Amino acid sequence: MTSAEPTFAYETGGDDQVSLHRIRTAGPQAGTIGPRPDHVVFVLADGHAVLTDDDGSEWQVPAGRPMMLSAPVAYAFDTDATAMTLLHVAPSALGDTDEPSVFVQPDPDDPGVAPLLALLREVGDRIVDPELGTTDRAALNRRVTTVVLSTFTRSRSDVEHRLRRAIRFVHDHAGEPIEVADIAVGAGLSERGLQDLFRRRLAVSPMRYLREVRLDRAHLELTAPRGGIRTVRDVAHRWQFAHLGRFAAHYRRRFGEGPNESMRRTGRTFD
Repeated sequence: MTSAEPTFAYETGGDDQVSLHRIRTAGPQAGTIGPRPDHVVFVLADGHAVLTDDDGSEWQVPAGRPMMLSAPVAYAFDTDATAMTLLHVAPSALGDTDEPSVFVQPDPDDPGVAPLLALLREVGDRIVDPELGTTDRAALNRRVTTVVLSTFTRSRSDVEHRLRRAIRFVHDHAGEPIEVADIAVGAGLSERGLQDLFRRRLAVSPMRYLREVRLDRAHLELTAPRGGIRTVRDVAHRWQFAHLGRFAAHYRRRFGEGPNESMRRTGRTFD
């Protein structure tokens, strides 16, 4: 008898300029992705996704079509893919010196995406190779960023608006005991207006979005190489999860593993 393949696998490597993440999951997932430090190019290996940005634009994404998640933009996603590749690129590596740019998605039949797909197939293993020397990695990063910039063009129409103010407020205050009323004030909206905006644009409530941000922050702490964290309970409480069992259940649904498994997988030890 052969054992079943794991339902969740995660491989990553690179540096603070360019990194690659390969993810395998059990199947259908949906959620939101908030503003991030990096731009992220993702490519599905199978399946299909629906991607919606915080302006309401929607894309049907088949396997093999690269899409850019611009750093300052929030997205909602729904996918049945079981395998995908995420290429993280720092804004500074793409020439952003002030605010991160917003990039335009290529047309579905744009042949200009072929060089990027070929490059990812060719150099993916080198990006995640921990033995790659500093000089070789710098050269590889330049090659990757050159192709990314030839694939995606910048949009300069990313004007500040209320949803992004709300999203930024959530990210800036995620470790505090905030409520819908606090987010609404931060965005200059009524509570009802805030609820409607989140549901219309991201298909989640503001508090659901806040919970997902807090789960992401907890995940970063539990998988970071640095020390200073003692227990899963400490992390849960730091990000306003009062009930440890519910925290663990939400965490498993989002990341495919429990918080204790994340610590063991990354070799963390706690007193």
